[in-house]
Amino acid sequence: MKDQWKNLIDYGVKPMGSKNLYRAGIYLKGIMETICRDVSIYEYPEEGWEPISWELSDERGKKIQAYPFLESGSCDKFEGYVRYAGCHRVWDMYVWKRYMLAGEDGEIKAYVTVRGNGNAIPQMLFAKGELPHFLVGAEDEKTLEEARVENRKIRGSIRTRKACRSVCRNISGYLGEGDEKVVLCAHYDTVYSTCGAYDNAAGVAVILEAARRIKSYKFHSRIQLLLTDGEEFDLRGSRHQAVQDEENINFVLNVDGVGRENVLEVWSGPESFERKIRAVLDRSNEDFHAEYICPPPPGSDHAPYYDKGIDACMLTFNDQGILHTPEDIYEESKLKNMEKMVNIVIEVLEGLHVIEKM
Repeated sequence: MKDQWKNLIDYGVKPMGSKNLYRAGIYLKGIMETICRDVSIYEYPEEGWEPISWELSDERGKKIQAYPFLESGSCDKFEGYVRYAGCHRVWDMYVWKRYMLAGEDGEIKAYVTVRGNGNAIPQMLFAKGELPHFLVGAEDEKTLEEARVENRKIRGSIRTRKACRSVCRNISGYLGEGDEKVVLCAHYDTVYSTCGAYDNAAGVAVILEAARRIKSYKFHSRIQLLLTDGEEFDLRGSRHQAVQDEENINFVLNVDGVGRENVLEVWSGPESFERKIRAVLDRSNEDFHAEYICPPPPGSDHAPYYDKGIDACMLTFNDQGILHTPEDIYEESKLKNMEKMVNIVIEVLEGLHVIEKM
C-alpha cells in the first residue's frame, strides 16, 4: 500500500484532463489488473480547464494570497472598488462571504470569496459565469474590508486555458459474482495546487489494499472497484458513471481523504442505512471517534448515486488544514490512518454481509 500511495503522489498535480492524470490512470489500471477481473477504462468527453497565471493585490501593491475557483473566467487585467456582494454557496455545504470588484461606473469586474473556515484554496465554481472568481482565506477578509471602508481598489489578473477535447477517465474492475453489486470507490484526480497525498491518493491506495486483502473471502455479491476522475470538477466522473449504470446496486462505499486526525467522518444515508453503518462501526476493532452526518453532504462521489436513491456512505479522516494545499504531501504519519481505514472498509463489507472470511 505504501509504495502504491507514494507512486501515485509522485505523478504530481493531477487535475482532470492533464497528462499527469492520464499517466496515473495507466499506472492504476495496471495495479487493478493484478487484483480484479474485467478491468476497463471508461472515457467521457469533458472540457478541461487550468489556470496559467494569476495575481491579486491591493492598490498599494500588497499581495493577497488567493486561488482562482475551478472554471473561473479569464482577464488580463482588472481593478475595482470593493463592494459587499452577499454570499457564495460552495458544494451546497458552505456559505461564504463574497465581495465584488466594481469599476467607476459600477460594472462588476471580478469576485472575491472569503473561505470562512481556513486559508485560501482552490474550489469548484458553482456560480458559473465568465468573470474572474477568486477564493481567499479568512485572514484576508480584513484586507478586503479595509479596502471597502476606505474606498480603495483591488487589482488582479488571471490567465486560464481550456481544453475542448479533454477526456474524463474512470477505471473499473470487479471482484466476486452475483446479480447485485456494491460500488467501492475513490477519486484519483486532484485540484491544480496539490499532488493530493491525503485527498485522495490515500483513499485510492486504501481501496486497492482492501480489495487485495479480500480476494480470498467468500463473496455474497459482486464488488465494483471504481476509481473516478473529475471529482474535483463537480463529480464529473461519478456523475457519468451513475447515469449510465443500470445494474442493481446494493450500496456505494466511498473513501475520500485519509488525513492525520482520529475523527472518522461518516457521511451516510438514508437513515435506515446509517443505522446499519453505525451498528458495524460500533463493533469496530479500530480506535477512532466517529462523527455521523445524515443525509450525506454532496461533496464527493457517493452523491450522484445517492441522488438516484441508492444507499451511500462516505468515510474520511478529514484534514481541512491541508485540503487542496501544496502542503498535502507524502508523510509517513498518514500511513497509520490508512491502515486503519483499510480495516474499517473490510469491517463494513463484512458487517453488511457483502463478504465473509473463509
